[in-house]
Amino acid sequence: MKKMHYLKRNPYALKNNNLLFFRNTGLSLMFLLVISLVSASSALSQGNSAQNTFQVTGVITDARSGETLPGVNVVVEGSNSGTVSDRNGSYSIQVPGPGSRLRFTFIGYESTLVEVDREQVLNVALQPAMAALDEVVVVGYGRMERREITGSISSIDRATITSEPIYSVENLLQGRAAGVEVVADSYRPGAGATIRIRGTRSFVAGNDPLIVLDGIPIEGDLSAVNPSDIESIEILKDASATAIYGSRGANGVILITTQRGPVGATYIEYSVSAGLQEIARTIDLMDAERYTEMQRNAARREGTYTSDEDLFMDWEMEAIQNGINTNWQQEAFNTGFQQNHQLNIRGGTESTRYSLSGNLNEHQAIVDNNDFTRYVGRLNLDQNVTSILRAGISAQVSTSREHRGGNFRDLVLRSPLDWPERGEEALRGEFAVGETFPMLNLNRDWYIDQRDRTRIIANVYAELTPFEGFTYRFNFAPDISTFERGNHSWQNSTASINNERTRNILYENIIDYRRSLGLNHNIRLTGLYSVQTNNLTGNSVSVRGLPFEQQRFYNIGTAEETTARNSTLREWVLESYMLRANYSLMGRYLFTLTGRLDGSSRLAEGNKYGLFPSMAFAWLASDEPALSNLANLNELKFRLSYGDVGNTGIQPYQTQGRVSRVGYSFGDQSVFGFQNAELANADLRWERTRQMDFGIDFGFFDYRVSGTVGLYQQNTIDLLMQRQLPATSGFSSTLENVGSTRNRGFELSLSNLIVKAAQPGRFNWETTLIFHTNRNEIIELYGGKEDDPGNNWFIGQPVNVHFDYEFEGVWQEEEREQAAQYGAAPGDIRVRDINGDGVIGAEDRVILGSENPSWTGSLSSRMNYRNFDFSFMLYTAQGVTIWSQAGGTSLGGYLNLRRGYNLNSLNIDYYTPDNPSTEYPEPRVRGHVYFTPMGYFDASYVRVRNITLGYSLPSNALERLGLSRARVFSTVQNPFTFTNFEGLDPEGARNHDMPNYITYMLGVEIGF
Repeated sequence: MKKMHYLKRNPYALKNNNLLFFRNTGLSLMFLLVISLVSASSALSQGNSAQNTFQVTGVITDARSGETLPGVNVVVEGSNSGTVSDRNGSYSIQVPGPGSRLRFTFIGYESTLVEVDREQVLNVALQPAMAALDEVVVVGYGRMERREITGSISSIDRATITSEPIYSVENLLQGRAAGVEVVADSYRPGAGATIRIRGTRSFVAGNDPLIVLDGIPIEGDLSAVNPSDIESIEILKDASATAIYGSRGANGVILITTQRGPVGATYIEYSVSAGLQEIARTIDLMDAERYTEMQRNAARREGTYTSDEDLFMDWEMEAIQNGINTNWQQEAFNTGFQQNHQLNIRGGTESTRYSLSGNLNEHQAIVDNNDFTRYVGRLNLDQNVTSILRAGISAQVSTSREHRGGNFRDLVLRSPLDWPERGEEALRGEFAVGETFPMLNLNRDWYIDQRDRTRIIANVYAELTPFEGFTYRFNFAPDISTFERGNHSWQNSTASINNERTRNILYENIIDYRRSLGLNHNIRLTGLYSVQTNNLTGNSVSVRGLPFEQQRFYNIGTAEETTARNSTLREWVLESYMLRANYSLMGRYLFTLTGRLDGSSRLAEGNKYGLFPSMAFAWLASDEPALSNLANLNELKFRLSYGDVGNTGIQPYQTQGRVSRVGYSFGDQSVFGFQNAELANADLRWERTRQMDFGIDFGFFDYRVSGTVGLYQQNTIDLLMQRQLPATSGFSSTLENVGSTRNRGFELSLSNLIVKAAQPGRFNWETTLIFHTNRNEIIELYGGKEDDPGNNWFIGQPVNVHFDYEFEGVWQEEEREQAAQYGAAPGDIRVRDINGDGVIGAEDRVILGSENPSWTGSLSSRMNYRNFDFSFMLYTAQGVTIWSQAGGTSLGGYLNLRRGYNLNSLNIDYYTPDNPSTEYPEPRVRGHVYFTPMGYFDASYVRVRNITLGYSLPSNALERLGLSRARVFSTVQNPFTFTNFEGLDPEGARNHDMPNYITYMLGVEIGF
């Protein structure tokens, strides 16, 4: 037979004209911008200035640290002419004539007014308003100066957000705040991540933090939020900070504040970045020769091998005869592409301020038929209607389309004897019933999983200040989203559609009252009444046997068979009352009392309402007379808080029990009916977390060294759990509040200005170190201290543990007699006999580790010299144990070689009589009894997350181009990962999904 050669192809990439258009357009536009800016920067001469006007340029810095300040408003006094300093603190502004005055304003700094009468370079050093303690921080339902805060809050500022090109909020959060763990669910384009703040608490009610966007709590994931729109992020962690959100604060709160318009002339900013991606690492799989020999060895071991013709299928014999040796990783992994375009238009007057932005993000994955495209538009508008009335709107519209290419794991682990075109050839001819061809998932003509999302999030507000110190605010905040999914598989002749529509409406009434009582007493009261309604409707249909495969998931009513259909209605209402009181004595003794009363329609009468109180005290020791004169002490604050917060993760109607649809025989007919599935429980209550927190905030040497250390303990009680019921009850289970957990931890955040620039343009180097350790343990199950091995829940152990037999090696020939006592033979997996009774049973299982890391940490560093900036970030998670049998290390293939699986295996040195390996057992056709212990791995790792180098154009080049700022940069993301894990990626391997990749990116930022 003639030897066949198969060329790798990418049918989707050739057909996706839109992707090619955007890819070419993005790269061409970025290339032209880079060439234009670099060419202009080489020009040393300046153009002639217009008559009676001249140019003023310079750099704005912090007078204490010498660090450059981005985002400073520079306005010509008495006019609407103005600009904003760029990320390196540089500015350039056209001045109308001699005698003009420039005003420099920035939050947390004193306003500075400078008179200019000629063209010049004017560097300005802004003085902090008093100290870093006066920085304004967003808290629940308001803003406070940092000195007033008594709770544990971590902040991520605009400079950090823009330090590297990041296109998802989850990625932005990883390694940026102590106590926050972010684990990628997948590296598919548009995929989200799991976020945990100070550990895991609940079994079934959820552990996701509450997300608050511009003051409005939002449901769902963060995929609709554009990171380029964000001004700051605050993470509320202790009960003092989160109790203001009551029944939704137990898992922490993430406050996201988007950019608003400054006072000054219209400022336009455009940025574009584009990059290529490649697989970060591959695994060493067997080639065709080793794979076929392994199959023969396994058959010989079973005594079933007679010849290759009897062992292998016809298509395998064809492959062997024609020398087929497919590397499926090379077939699966391509070069990915990502581009991002961001346009910001900001400005305003004393009465009207606006911020308008648009974003396009497109991502073609390293695996064909996996892509994501998102469009986001945002408008923030603030209007002073009268001297006492202010109104405005924050509105965002986002739409996205995602394609997923089916089962990734089975494709990468496909037999090396298989070849890419066989699936298409088999489906067009004859193939074995039940055989699947994952390679077809790469081709959208054969497989499509399309997911469309549209979301509108808005907040229309009116704010009334009838007299000094008192403010009333009303928020009307609709959040409306739609989700449409269509799925079609040519090889299975199946299709399905799923549609959901969610409408979330929030009404809030907020009052804020401040008053000073003499020089030493200050009080602030914040009150809230709100009502939130949520409505979700959905329907889905699945069919089989389409008359025309080209119709995909459209007009599916023409199919031969409807395999499933469903419709959904889910509604709930939350009513809330809240009061927070802040009291300051002499500016250094700070007290906070908070109480929130939540009422939920999800709970039954008698338990609908829950009260969640908290209290906190802070002592600003650095303001004490005995310490205030210490030259090198800028801040020393001690914080102590205690409070009670809740978890509203219970689903609607769970207190009412549920029924399930079942089939039964009625006479000679099969009919359907309903039976009780879960016993109703009207006594369900909120899950509650009682938390104590102690922290120290410090700053030394003009804040060249600053940070926070903290200790906390959380006790979560009344955990919801499914209690199994005896069959005689007529029910299988009932949901009850019968569990408790505890989390204890330590946090450290340390910032250090290692080298302070003596003047603008000199070398400046700052670092931030973050460390967090958390100890999670189960305290009580089902109202007692008895373990639940069936769910891997054990008293005194973390929630997410692995409970299994312990791998001890491979039985050797000299151990044949001992192995026989356990029903094993040389070459079999050996597991530890824990109790030493000579029998391997359920009592020999032990806890092998936890998916919760023992500790996490990060190191971020930023350096500036002249017009160059350089930054990098390291992130680590230690003490992580994961189970990743086939998806991570490919052991599943050779441990179970039953025909039809067609799974390749890690290229390992396994046991044979001539090769007595103690690490990998002998291949088995029917598998090994105790194969699961081999799937546990230490997934600790250290990753270089980002390296960025940027260059900002000098003022003379900016003037020539008519720009106020311009910067070019290059970034590499995830270039190095250090781990002992043998799979594709230690972080993403948990879900056996698409692995991590390295991104090489170029970008341009311009402002005018």
